[in-house]
Amino acid sequence: MQLHLNLRAAREAARPALAILAVAAVSGLASQSALADDKKSEPIVIQDQGAFAFAGKTISNNDGGTLHCDHGYAQYNIPVKPRDLPLVMWHSASSITWEHSPDGRDGFQQIFLRKKYPVYIIDLPRQGKASWACVPTAYEPEIGRDQATFEGWRFGTWPLGGKPKFFDGVQAPTNDPQWLDQLLRARYPEFEDAAADQFEADSVADLLKKIGPSVLITHSGSGVRGWVTALTTPRVKGIVSFEPSVFRFPKGEAPKPIKSAANGDVIPPGEEVSEKEFKKLTRIPIQIIVGDYVPNKPSELAGPERRRITVVYAKAFIKAINDRGGDAELVELPKKGLTGNTHLMMLDLNNDKVAEIVADFLKKKNLDKRTSAD
Repeated sequence: MQLHLNLRAAREAARPALAILAVAAVSGLASQSALADDKKSEPIVIQDQGAFAFAGKTISNNDGGTLHCDHGYAQYNIPVKPRDLPLVMWHSASSITWEHSPDGRDGFQQIFLRKKYPVYIIDLPRQGKASWACVPTAYEPEIGRDQATFEGWRFGTWPLGGKPKFFDGVQAPTNDPQWLDQLLRARYPEFEDAAADQFEADSVADLLKKIGPSVLITHSGSGVRGWVTALTTPRVKGIVSFEPSVFRFPKGEAPKPIKSAANGDVIPPGEEVSEKEFKKLTRIPIQIIVGDYVPNKPSELAGPERRRITVVYAKAFIKAINDRGGDAELVELPKKGLTGNTHLMMLDLNNDKVAEIVADFLKKKNLDKRTSAD
């Protein structure tokens, strides 16, 4: 199979004998028993699938040696009779958060393949499957990361030396040690220096040259890079962002940074850009989704407190867009009747209901069109 087929090429090259993939084949770690209990476990029919590197460069030394590096990695699945716009799922933990749920239920990859969307899951340069960097990189184990992750992702509290305590009503299988073990492995080092936002946005802009106009599905730290990508290329046709942490604002309109009541850290709202640049964000529909356990007043719990602050920034960001004639919305899941959702709502027990909110948005904004025959 060639390294990359865009949608038109995929349709032209599709063989009569289509690949029929059961959910287990796409989910990887999904258990047989979990799939047997899943009413949606009928096969997903795939027209084309594969993986390829994008962006990057080649460096050399005086001896003529070379290294291909600073590229991204995309794996893709294109269903039969796909919708026109691919969904590019951009993580801020590891790609596994889109690929499947730790307890064997459908992940967003399977859910949206069933809805006939082409799905691209990406690793950005210098991390994950993309790996090779053109510059030196370093990694140091951070003992205590498990506890910080558990609390930061708002599953509950976990003091050092103690045991994890889940929030009441959390959308997680709280009595499943294997689920928690898998969850805590759903993270790898990210490239997050000062140049990362534009560097990664440029990489994804290169990806969209290959696959065509797309909708970005971002999460947490990748949220700001989604905004920067939309400022970089007109091929971004919409953005759904799960709990983005940082934003872009027009000159003079960024909120004042807020100090966390939990640890005293100052949480930045994001950089300001010119009016001309910012108006690019008014040309596409934007949906920001926030889960549960977000307090209305300062909190001593670091995870909830950080999200409280970033919701303040999200509201200012949305107002700035809509005041200029744009189309942005904030969805707070508890106000939609969905409670108990964490920072990783694409993996929560009710992730199918969360996905329906996304699907409804895509339909309402005419991002779900399909020109191929039904």
